[in-house]
Amino acid sequence: MSEEEKAGEQQEESPEEVTEEKTISNPNCKWYILQAYAQYETRVEKTIREKLRIEKLEHLVEQIFIPAEDVKKTKGGKTRTINQKYFPGYILIKVELTPELWHLLMNTPRVSGFVGGTQKEPLPLDEKELEDICVQIDSGAQQAVLEEEYVIGQKVMITEGPFNNFNGMIDEINREKKKLKVLVSIFGRPTPVEVEFDKVKSA
Repeated sequence: MSEEEKAGEQQEESPEEVTEEKTISNPNCKWYILQAYAQYETRVEKTIREKLRIEKLEHLVEQIFIPAEDVKKTKGGKTRTINQKYFPGYILIKVELTPELWHLLMNTPRVSGFVGGTQKEPLPLDEKELEDICVQIDSGAQQAVLEEEYVIGQKVMITEGPFNNFNGMIDEINREKKKLKVLVSIFGRPTPVEVEFDKVKSA
């Protein structure tokens, strides 16, 4: 093989080597819990990213993670998908927490501070805790809770419709249609009433 061919091979390999270097994690980055105003988590994340870009501190933040899961809820006969937060008002952030970055985060609108340790010296999140959160999300824990919320024999109160405020006992559960058959007392007789999941609450 000529020297020119060898040089060509080395040139072809160099882009891959550069890519590998870019994917190397910052060993100084650790996970922290940031407290924000509930329902503003996504907006806070966008604000942080914009401030990082402006201050050129993006290299200090490896990941921003808002634990959430897309779950299906049925209301009025219609099923919709919503993004349900696991910990409303909390954001997980993997960073190299330098004094400069600390001030940037603390001066972000709708951020209350860190959770754990002290505000000046927050305590990093344990990796095992983070793994447990990820496992819950992967397993669809939030959706499971919604679907397993009711059991046969459970006492409930109907909250909407012609039988509003009637108490009864769950006789059947149709998880596919998200409906319950509740036995309510009408003129002293148990009468089955079909209602949707979101139209009853525990009595």
